[in-house]
Amino acid sequence: MSSQPTRSQQVLARLHTLPRLTVPAAVLILTLIGLMAPPMVGVPCLVILVLFLGWLAALAWPSLDRSGRLIRALAIGLLVGAAIARATGALA
Repeated sequence: MSSQPTRSQQVLARLHTLPRLTVPAAVLILTLIGLMAPPMVGVPCLVILVLFLGWLAALAWPSLDRSGRLIRALAIGLLVGAAIARATGALA
């Protein structure tokens, strides 16, 4: 086995060095922009958020219990639904 950190480990280490509220603030800002901005701006913000939270969920998945997995899957599912609704015009 290699002792080199994976790319995900490197990114997580970098995120860990940021001020404590940076990541939650970015998630909140992307969510608000995704839901309130015009679809040309909002949908990409929601897609970025889905990809980021999906990546974090994938990294944590092996150590989560059933309820932790359910909460993460629901959150990501709701964001995917919001992105689709914004893209199709169902969520104005």
